Amino acid sequence: MIRTVWFLLLLFFAGTARAADTDLPVDFSADDFTYNRELNLVIARGNVTFRQGKSTLKADHVNYSPSDNVVIASGNVEIYTPDGGLMQANYAKLSGAMKEGLVRQIRYTLADKSVLTAKEAQHIRETFTQFEDVAYSSCDFCQDGSRFWEIKADKMTHDKAKRDMAAHHAVMTVKDVPLMYIPYFTYPDPSVKRRSGLLMPAIKSNRAMGMGVVVPYYWEINPYTDFTFSPWIAANGILWAGEIRHNFETGKIDLKGSYIDDRYNIDGNLMFNITDVWRFRANVDYASDDTYLRRYDLRDDYAPWLTSDAGFEALTSDTYFYLGGIHYQNMRANVNDKTIPQVLPLMTFSTATANDALGGHWSFGASSAVLTRKIGDDSSRLSLESGYHLPGIADWGAVYSFDATAVLNGYKIADYTYRKDGSLKTFDGEVMSFHPQASLKVSYPFVSVGEKITQILEPIAMGILAPNTRPSDKIPNEDSNDLDFDDTNLFSENRFVGYDRFESGSRVNYGMQWSAYGKKGGSVSVLVGQSYRFSNRETFPIDSGLSEQASDYVGRITLHPNSFIGLSYAFRLDRQNFGINRSNLSLGVGNALFRANVSYLYLKSRRSSYSDYDTREEITYTLTSHLTRYWMAKFYQRVNLSDGGGVLETGGSLRYEDECFAIETGLEKEYTRDRDYENGLTFKLGLEFKPFGVFNL
Repeated sequence: MIRTVWFLLLLFFAGTARAADTDLPVDFSADDFTYNRELNLVIARGNVTFRQGKSTLKADHVNYSPSDNVVIASGNVEIYTPDGGLMQANYAKLSGAMKEGLVRQIRYTLADKSVLTAKEAQHIRETFTQFEDVAYSSCDFCQDGSRFWEIKADKMTHDKAKRDMAAHHAVMTVKDVPLMYIPYFTYPDPSVKRRSGLLMPAIKSNRAMGMGVVVPYYWEINPYTDFTFSPWIAANGILWAGEIRHNFETGKIDLKGSYIDDRYNIDGNLMFNITDVWRFRANVDYASDDTYLRRYDLRDDYAPWLTSDAGFEALTSDTYFYLGGIHYQNMRANVNDKTIPQVLPLMTFSTATANDALGGHWSFGASSAVLTRKIGDDSSRLSLESGYHLPGIADWGAVYSFDATAVLNGYKIADYTYRKDGSLKTFDGEVMSFHPQASLKVSYPFVSVGEKITQILEPIAMGILAPNTRPSDKIPNEDSNDLDFDDTNLFSENRFVGYDRFESGSRVNYGMQWSAYGKKGGSVSVLVGQSYRFSNRETFPIDSGLSEQASDYVGRITLHPNSFIGLSYAFRLDRQNFGINRSNLSLGVGNALFRANVSYLYLKSRRSSYSDYDTREEITYTLTSHLTRYWMAKFYQRVNLSDGGGVLETGGSLRYEDECFAIETGLEKEYTRDRDYENGLTFKLGLEFKPFGVFNL
């Protein structure tokens, strides 16, 4: 009987809270529980509580009449729903075989802490509920009972069978001032995960399109497929945009794109699990031209090229295999598109054995790549590699890592032009390279534990044995152009990232790291190191920091004494005169009231076959201030400090945010241009009525 009462009470609230499962046990308690035989009435008084699963009902008084199936709960009625919500009322009555009911003075607190109130609710039919005099907001109540913003409606209905909510004569108010009136609108009830319909519109503008509005429409095609159509209707035309998503049983596809005036872009990915080990994946990223994405403000960041790839891959606990291809699209105006390579096929295989008795393991790998161009050389590469790896800690406390590897590369080259003895030569044919080496890295931490500070002094040394050879001039450098010597690769076995180039000759890398940690927090660390090659063979380009036998000095200083200040400084100093060849500083100072963050980058000019650029010197600084609990101001600027430079970007914003509302306004100015693209002054205004999302201007 108790379970029946509980279920019938929860049934009324099925429109806003999931009813309890009648198969679950019910915990019941009350200060007094009696049965009146004359009235055929079950009465529970004082702290009446029903618990079933994750749902709870509390009331001061509950009466149940079995003869006419009437349940009445009164006095501080509270129902805690499984989704974290809380419904409160002062009176609830269920009758008519429990298909009709009446609840007065409702206050429903949802899981996100937003609150819906209603003067009265009637459960008219088994699946139909009607609320009178409704108000909803995610704002806290003020002392006078008002809320910053509210949506009020004369009547709201819930059709549980259709899973529809409908509001009649709805008004949105801000500080009790009406802003918007809608005579009637419907939307899905909380049990609906997705449904076709209009989404939140947005006002958007830029130099190319002018002022306009984005009106997105969501279309539920079937349970596995949906489509979002988001046209940007503006003064200078319509930009058509959309995104389609489909879930397979063992995979998914997500494809989006846009179109205007014969210009377009496509961006998507596909993943399909063939078995527990094998899967197919593909990514496409393509634009009709190099300025389309920037001109129409379709991305926040822009890469120098777009990458599309597709392939099969297999992954187990100790083996990885990939077979596919890569397509690159050039997005730089000063580079000929026909010189950009396409890679097909591309293969990678790697595996490792289990640890042996010493704790080491063997690794084996193979890879191949075929590169083709419309203008320039074509090349095919096959690489085989093997190695033994043994990490450990010696009995006397030293930490070591031993690695012995060998890499064999075979190439087939066509139409490759290279410089030899001051003259240009062209090569067509086959060539090989072989590179074995062994390395041992050892470090020993000296630890000093004091009353206030713990210090660690750790000398690090790494020796590498390798033949004093170099790759053939007939091998084009396709994958090892990104060379930047700094503290992150000081103890690397090979500072070239690919297969086409490798470090030759025996060498040592050495450095010293000191760290200190305070008992109450705070830390500081310093790393300084250098590399020395025993051969004077020219392996690295001039200005790389590695062209001489003794390299430049590299290091990093980090300082975090407290939450008020934080500093990280990486550097590369000239080995002869200690001049700065590379510098990267990141500094943050201040607290929530006022904080300054500065990022500084300096790169000395370089002219080589690996990279070619002028001296770069750039600083970015950001000033932020949480003026009060709700208000925050921000200003930032990026400046090119090189000769002929200037301000690259500047902007600022002011934001107010509380528990239910946010507004942000700002100005931004960029000083860049490219062909038909030119950035100008941008004004931004965003309004957010939580939890409905952001309305952007």
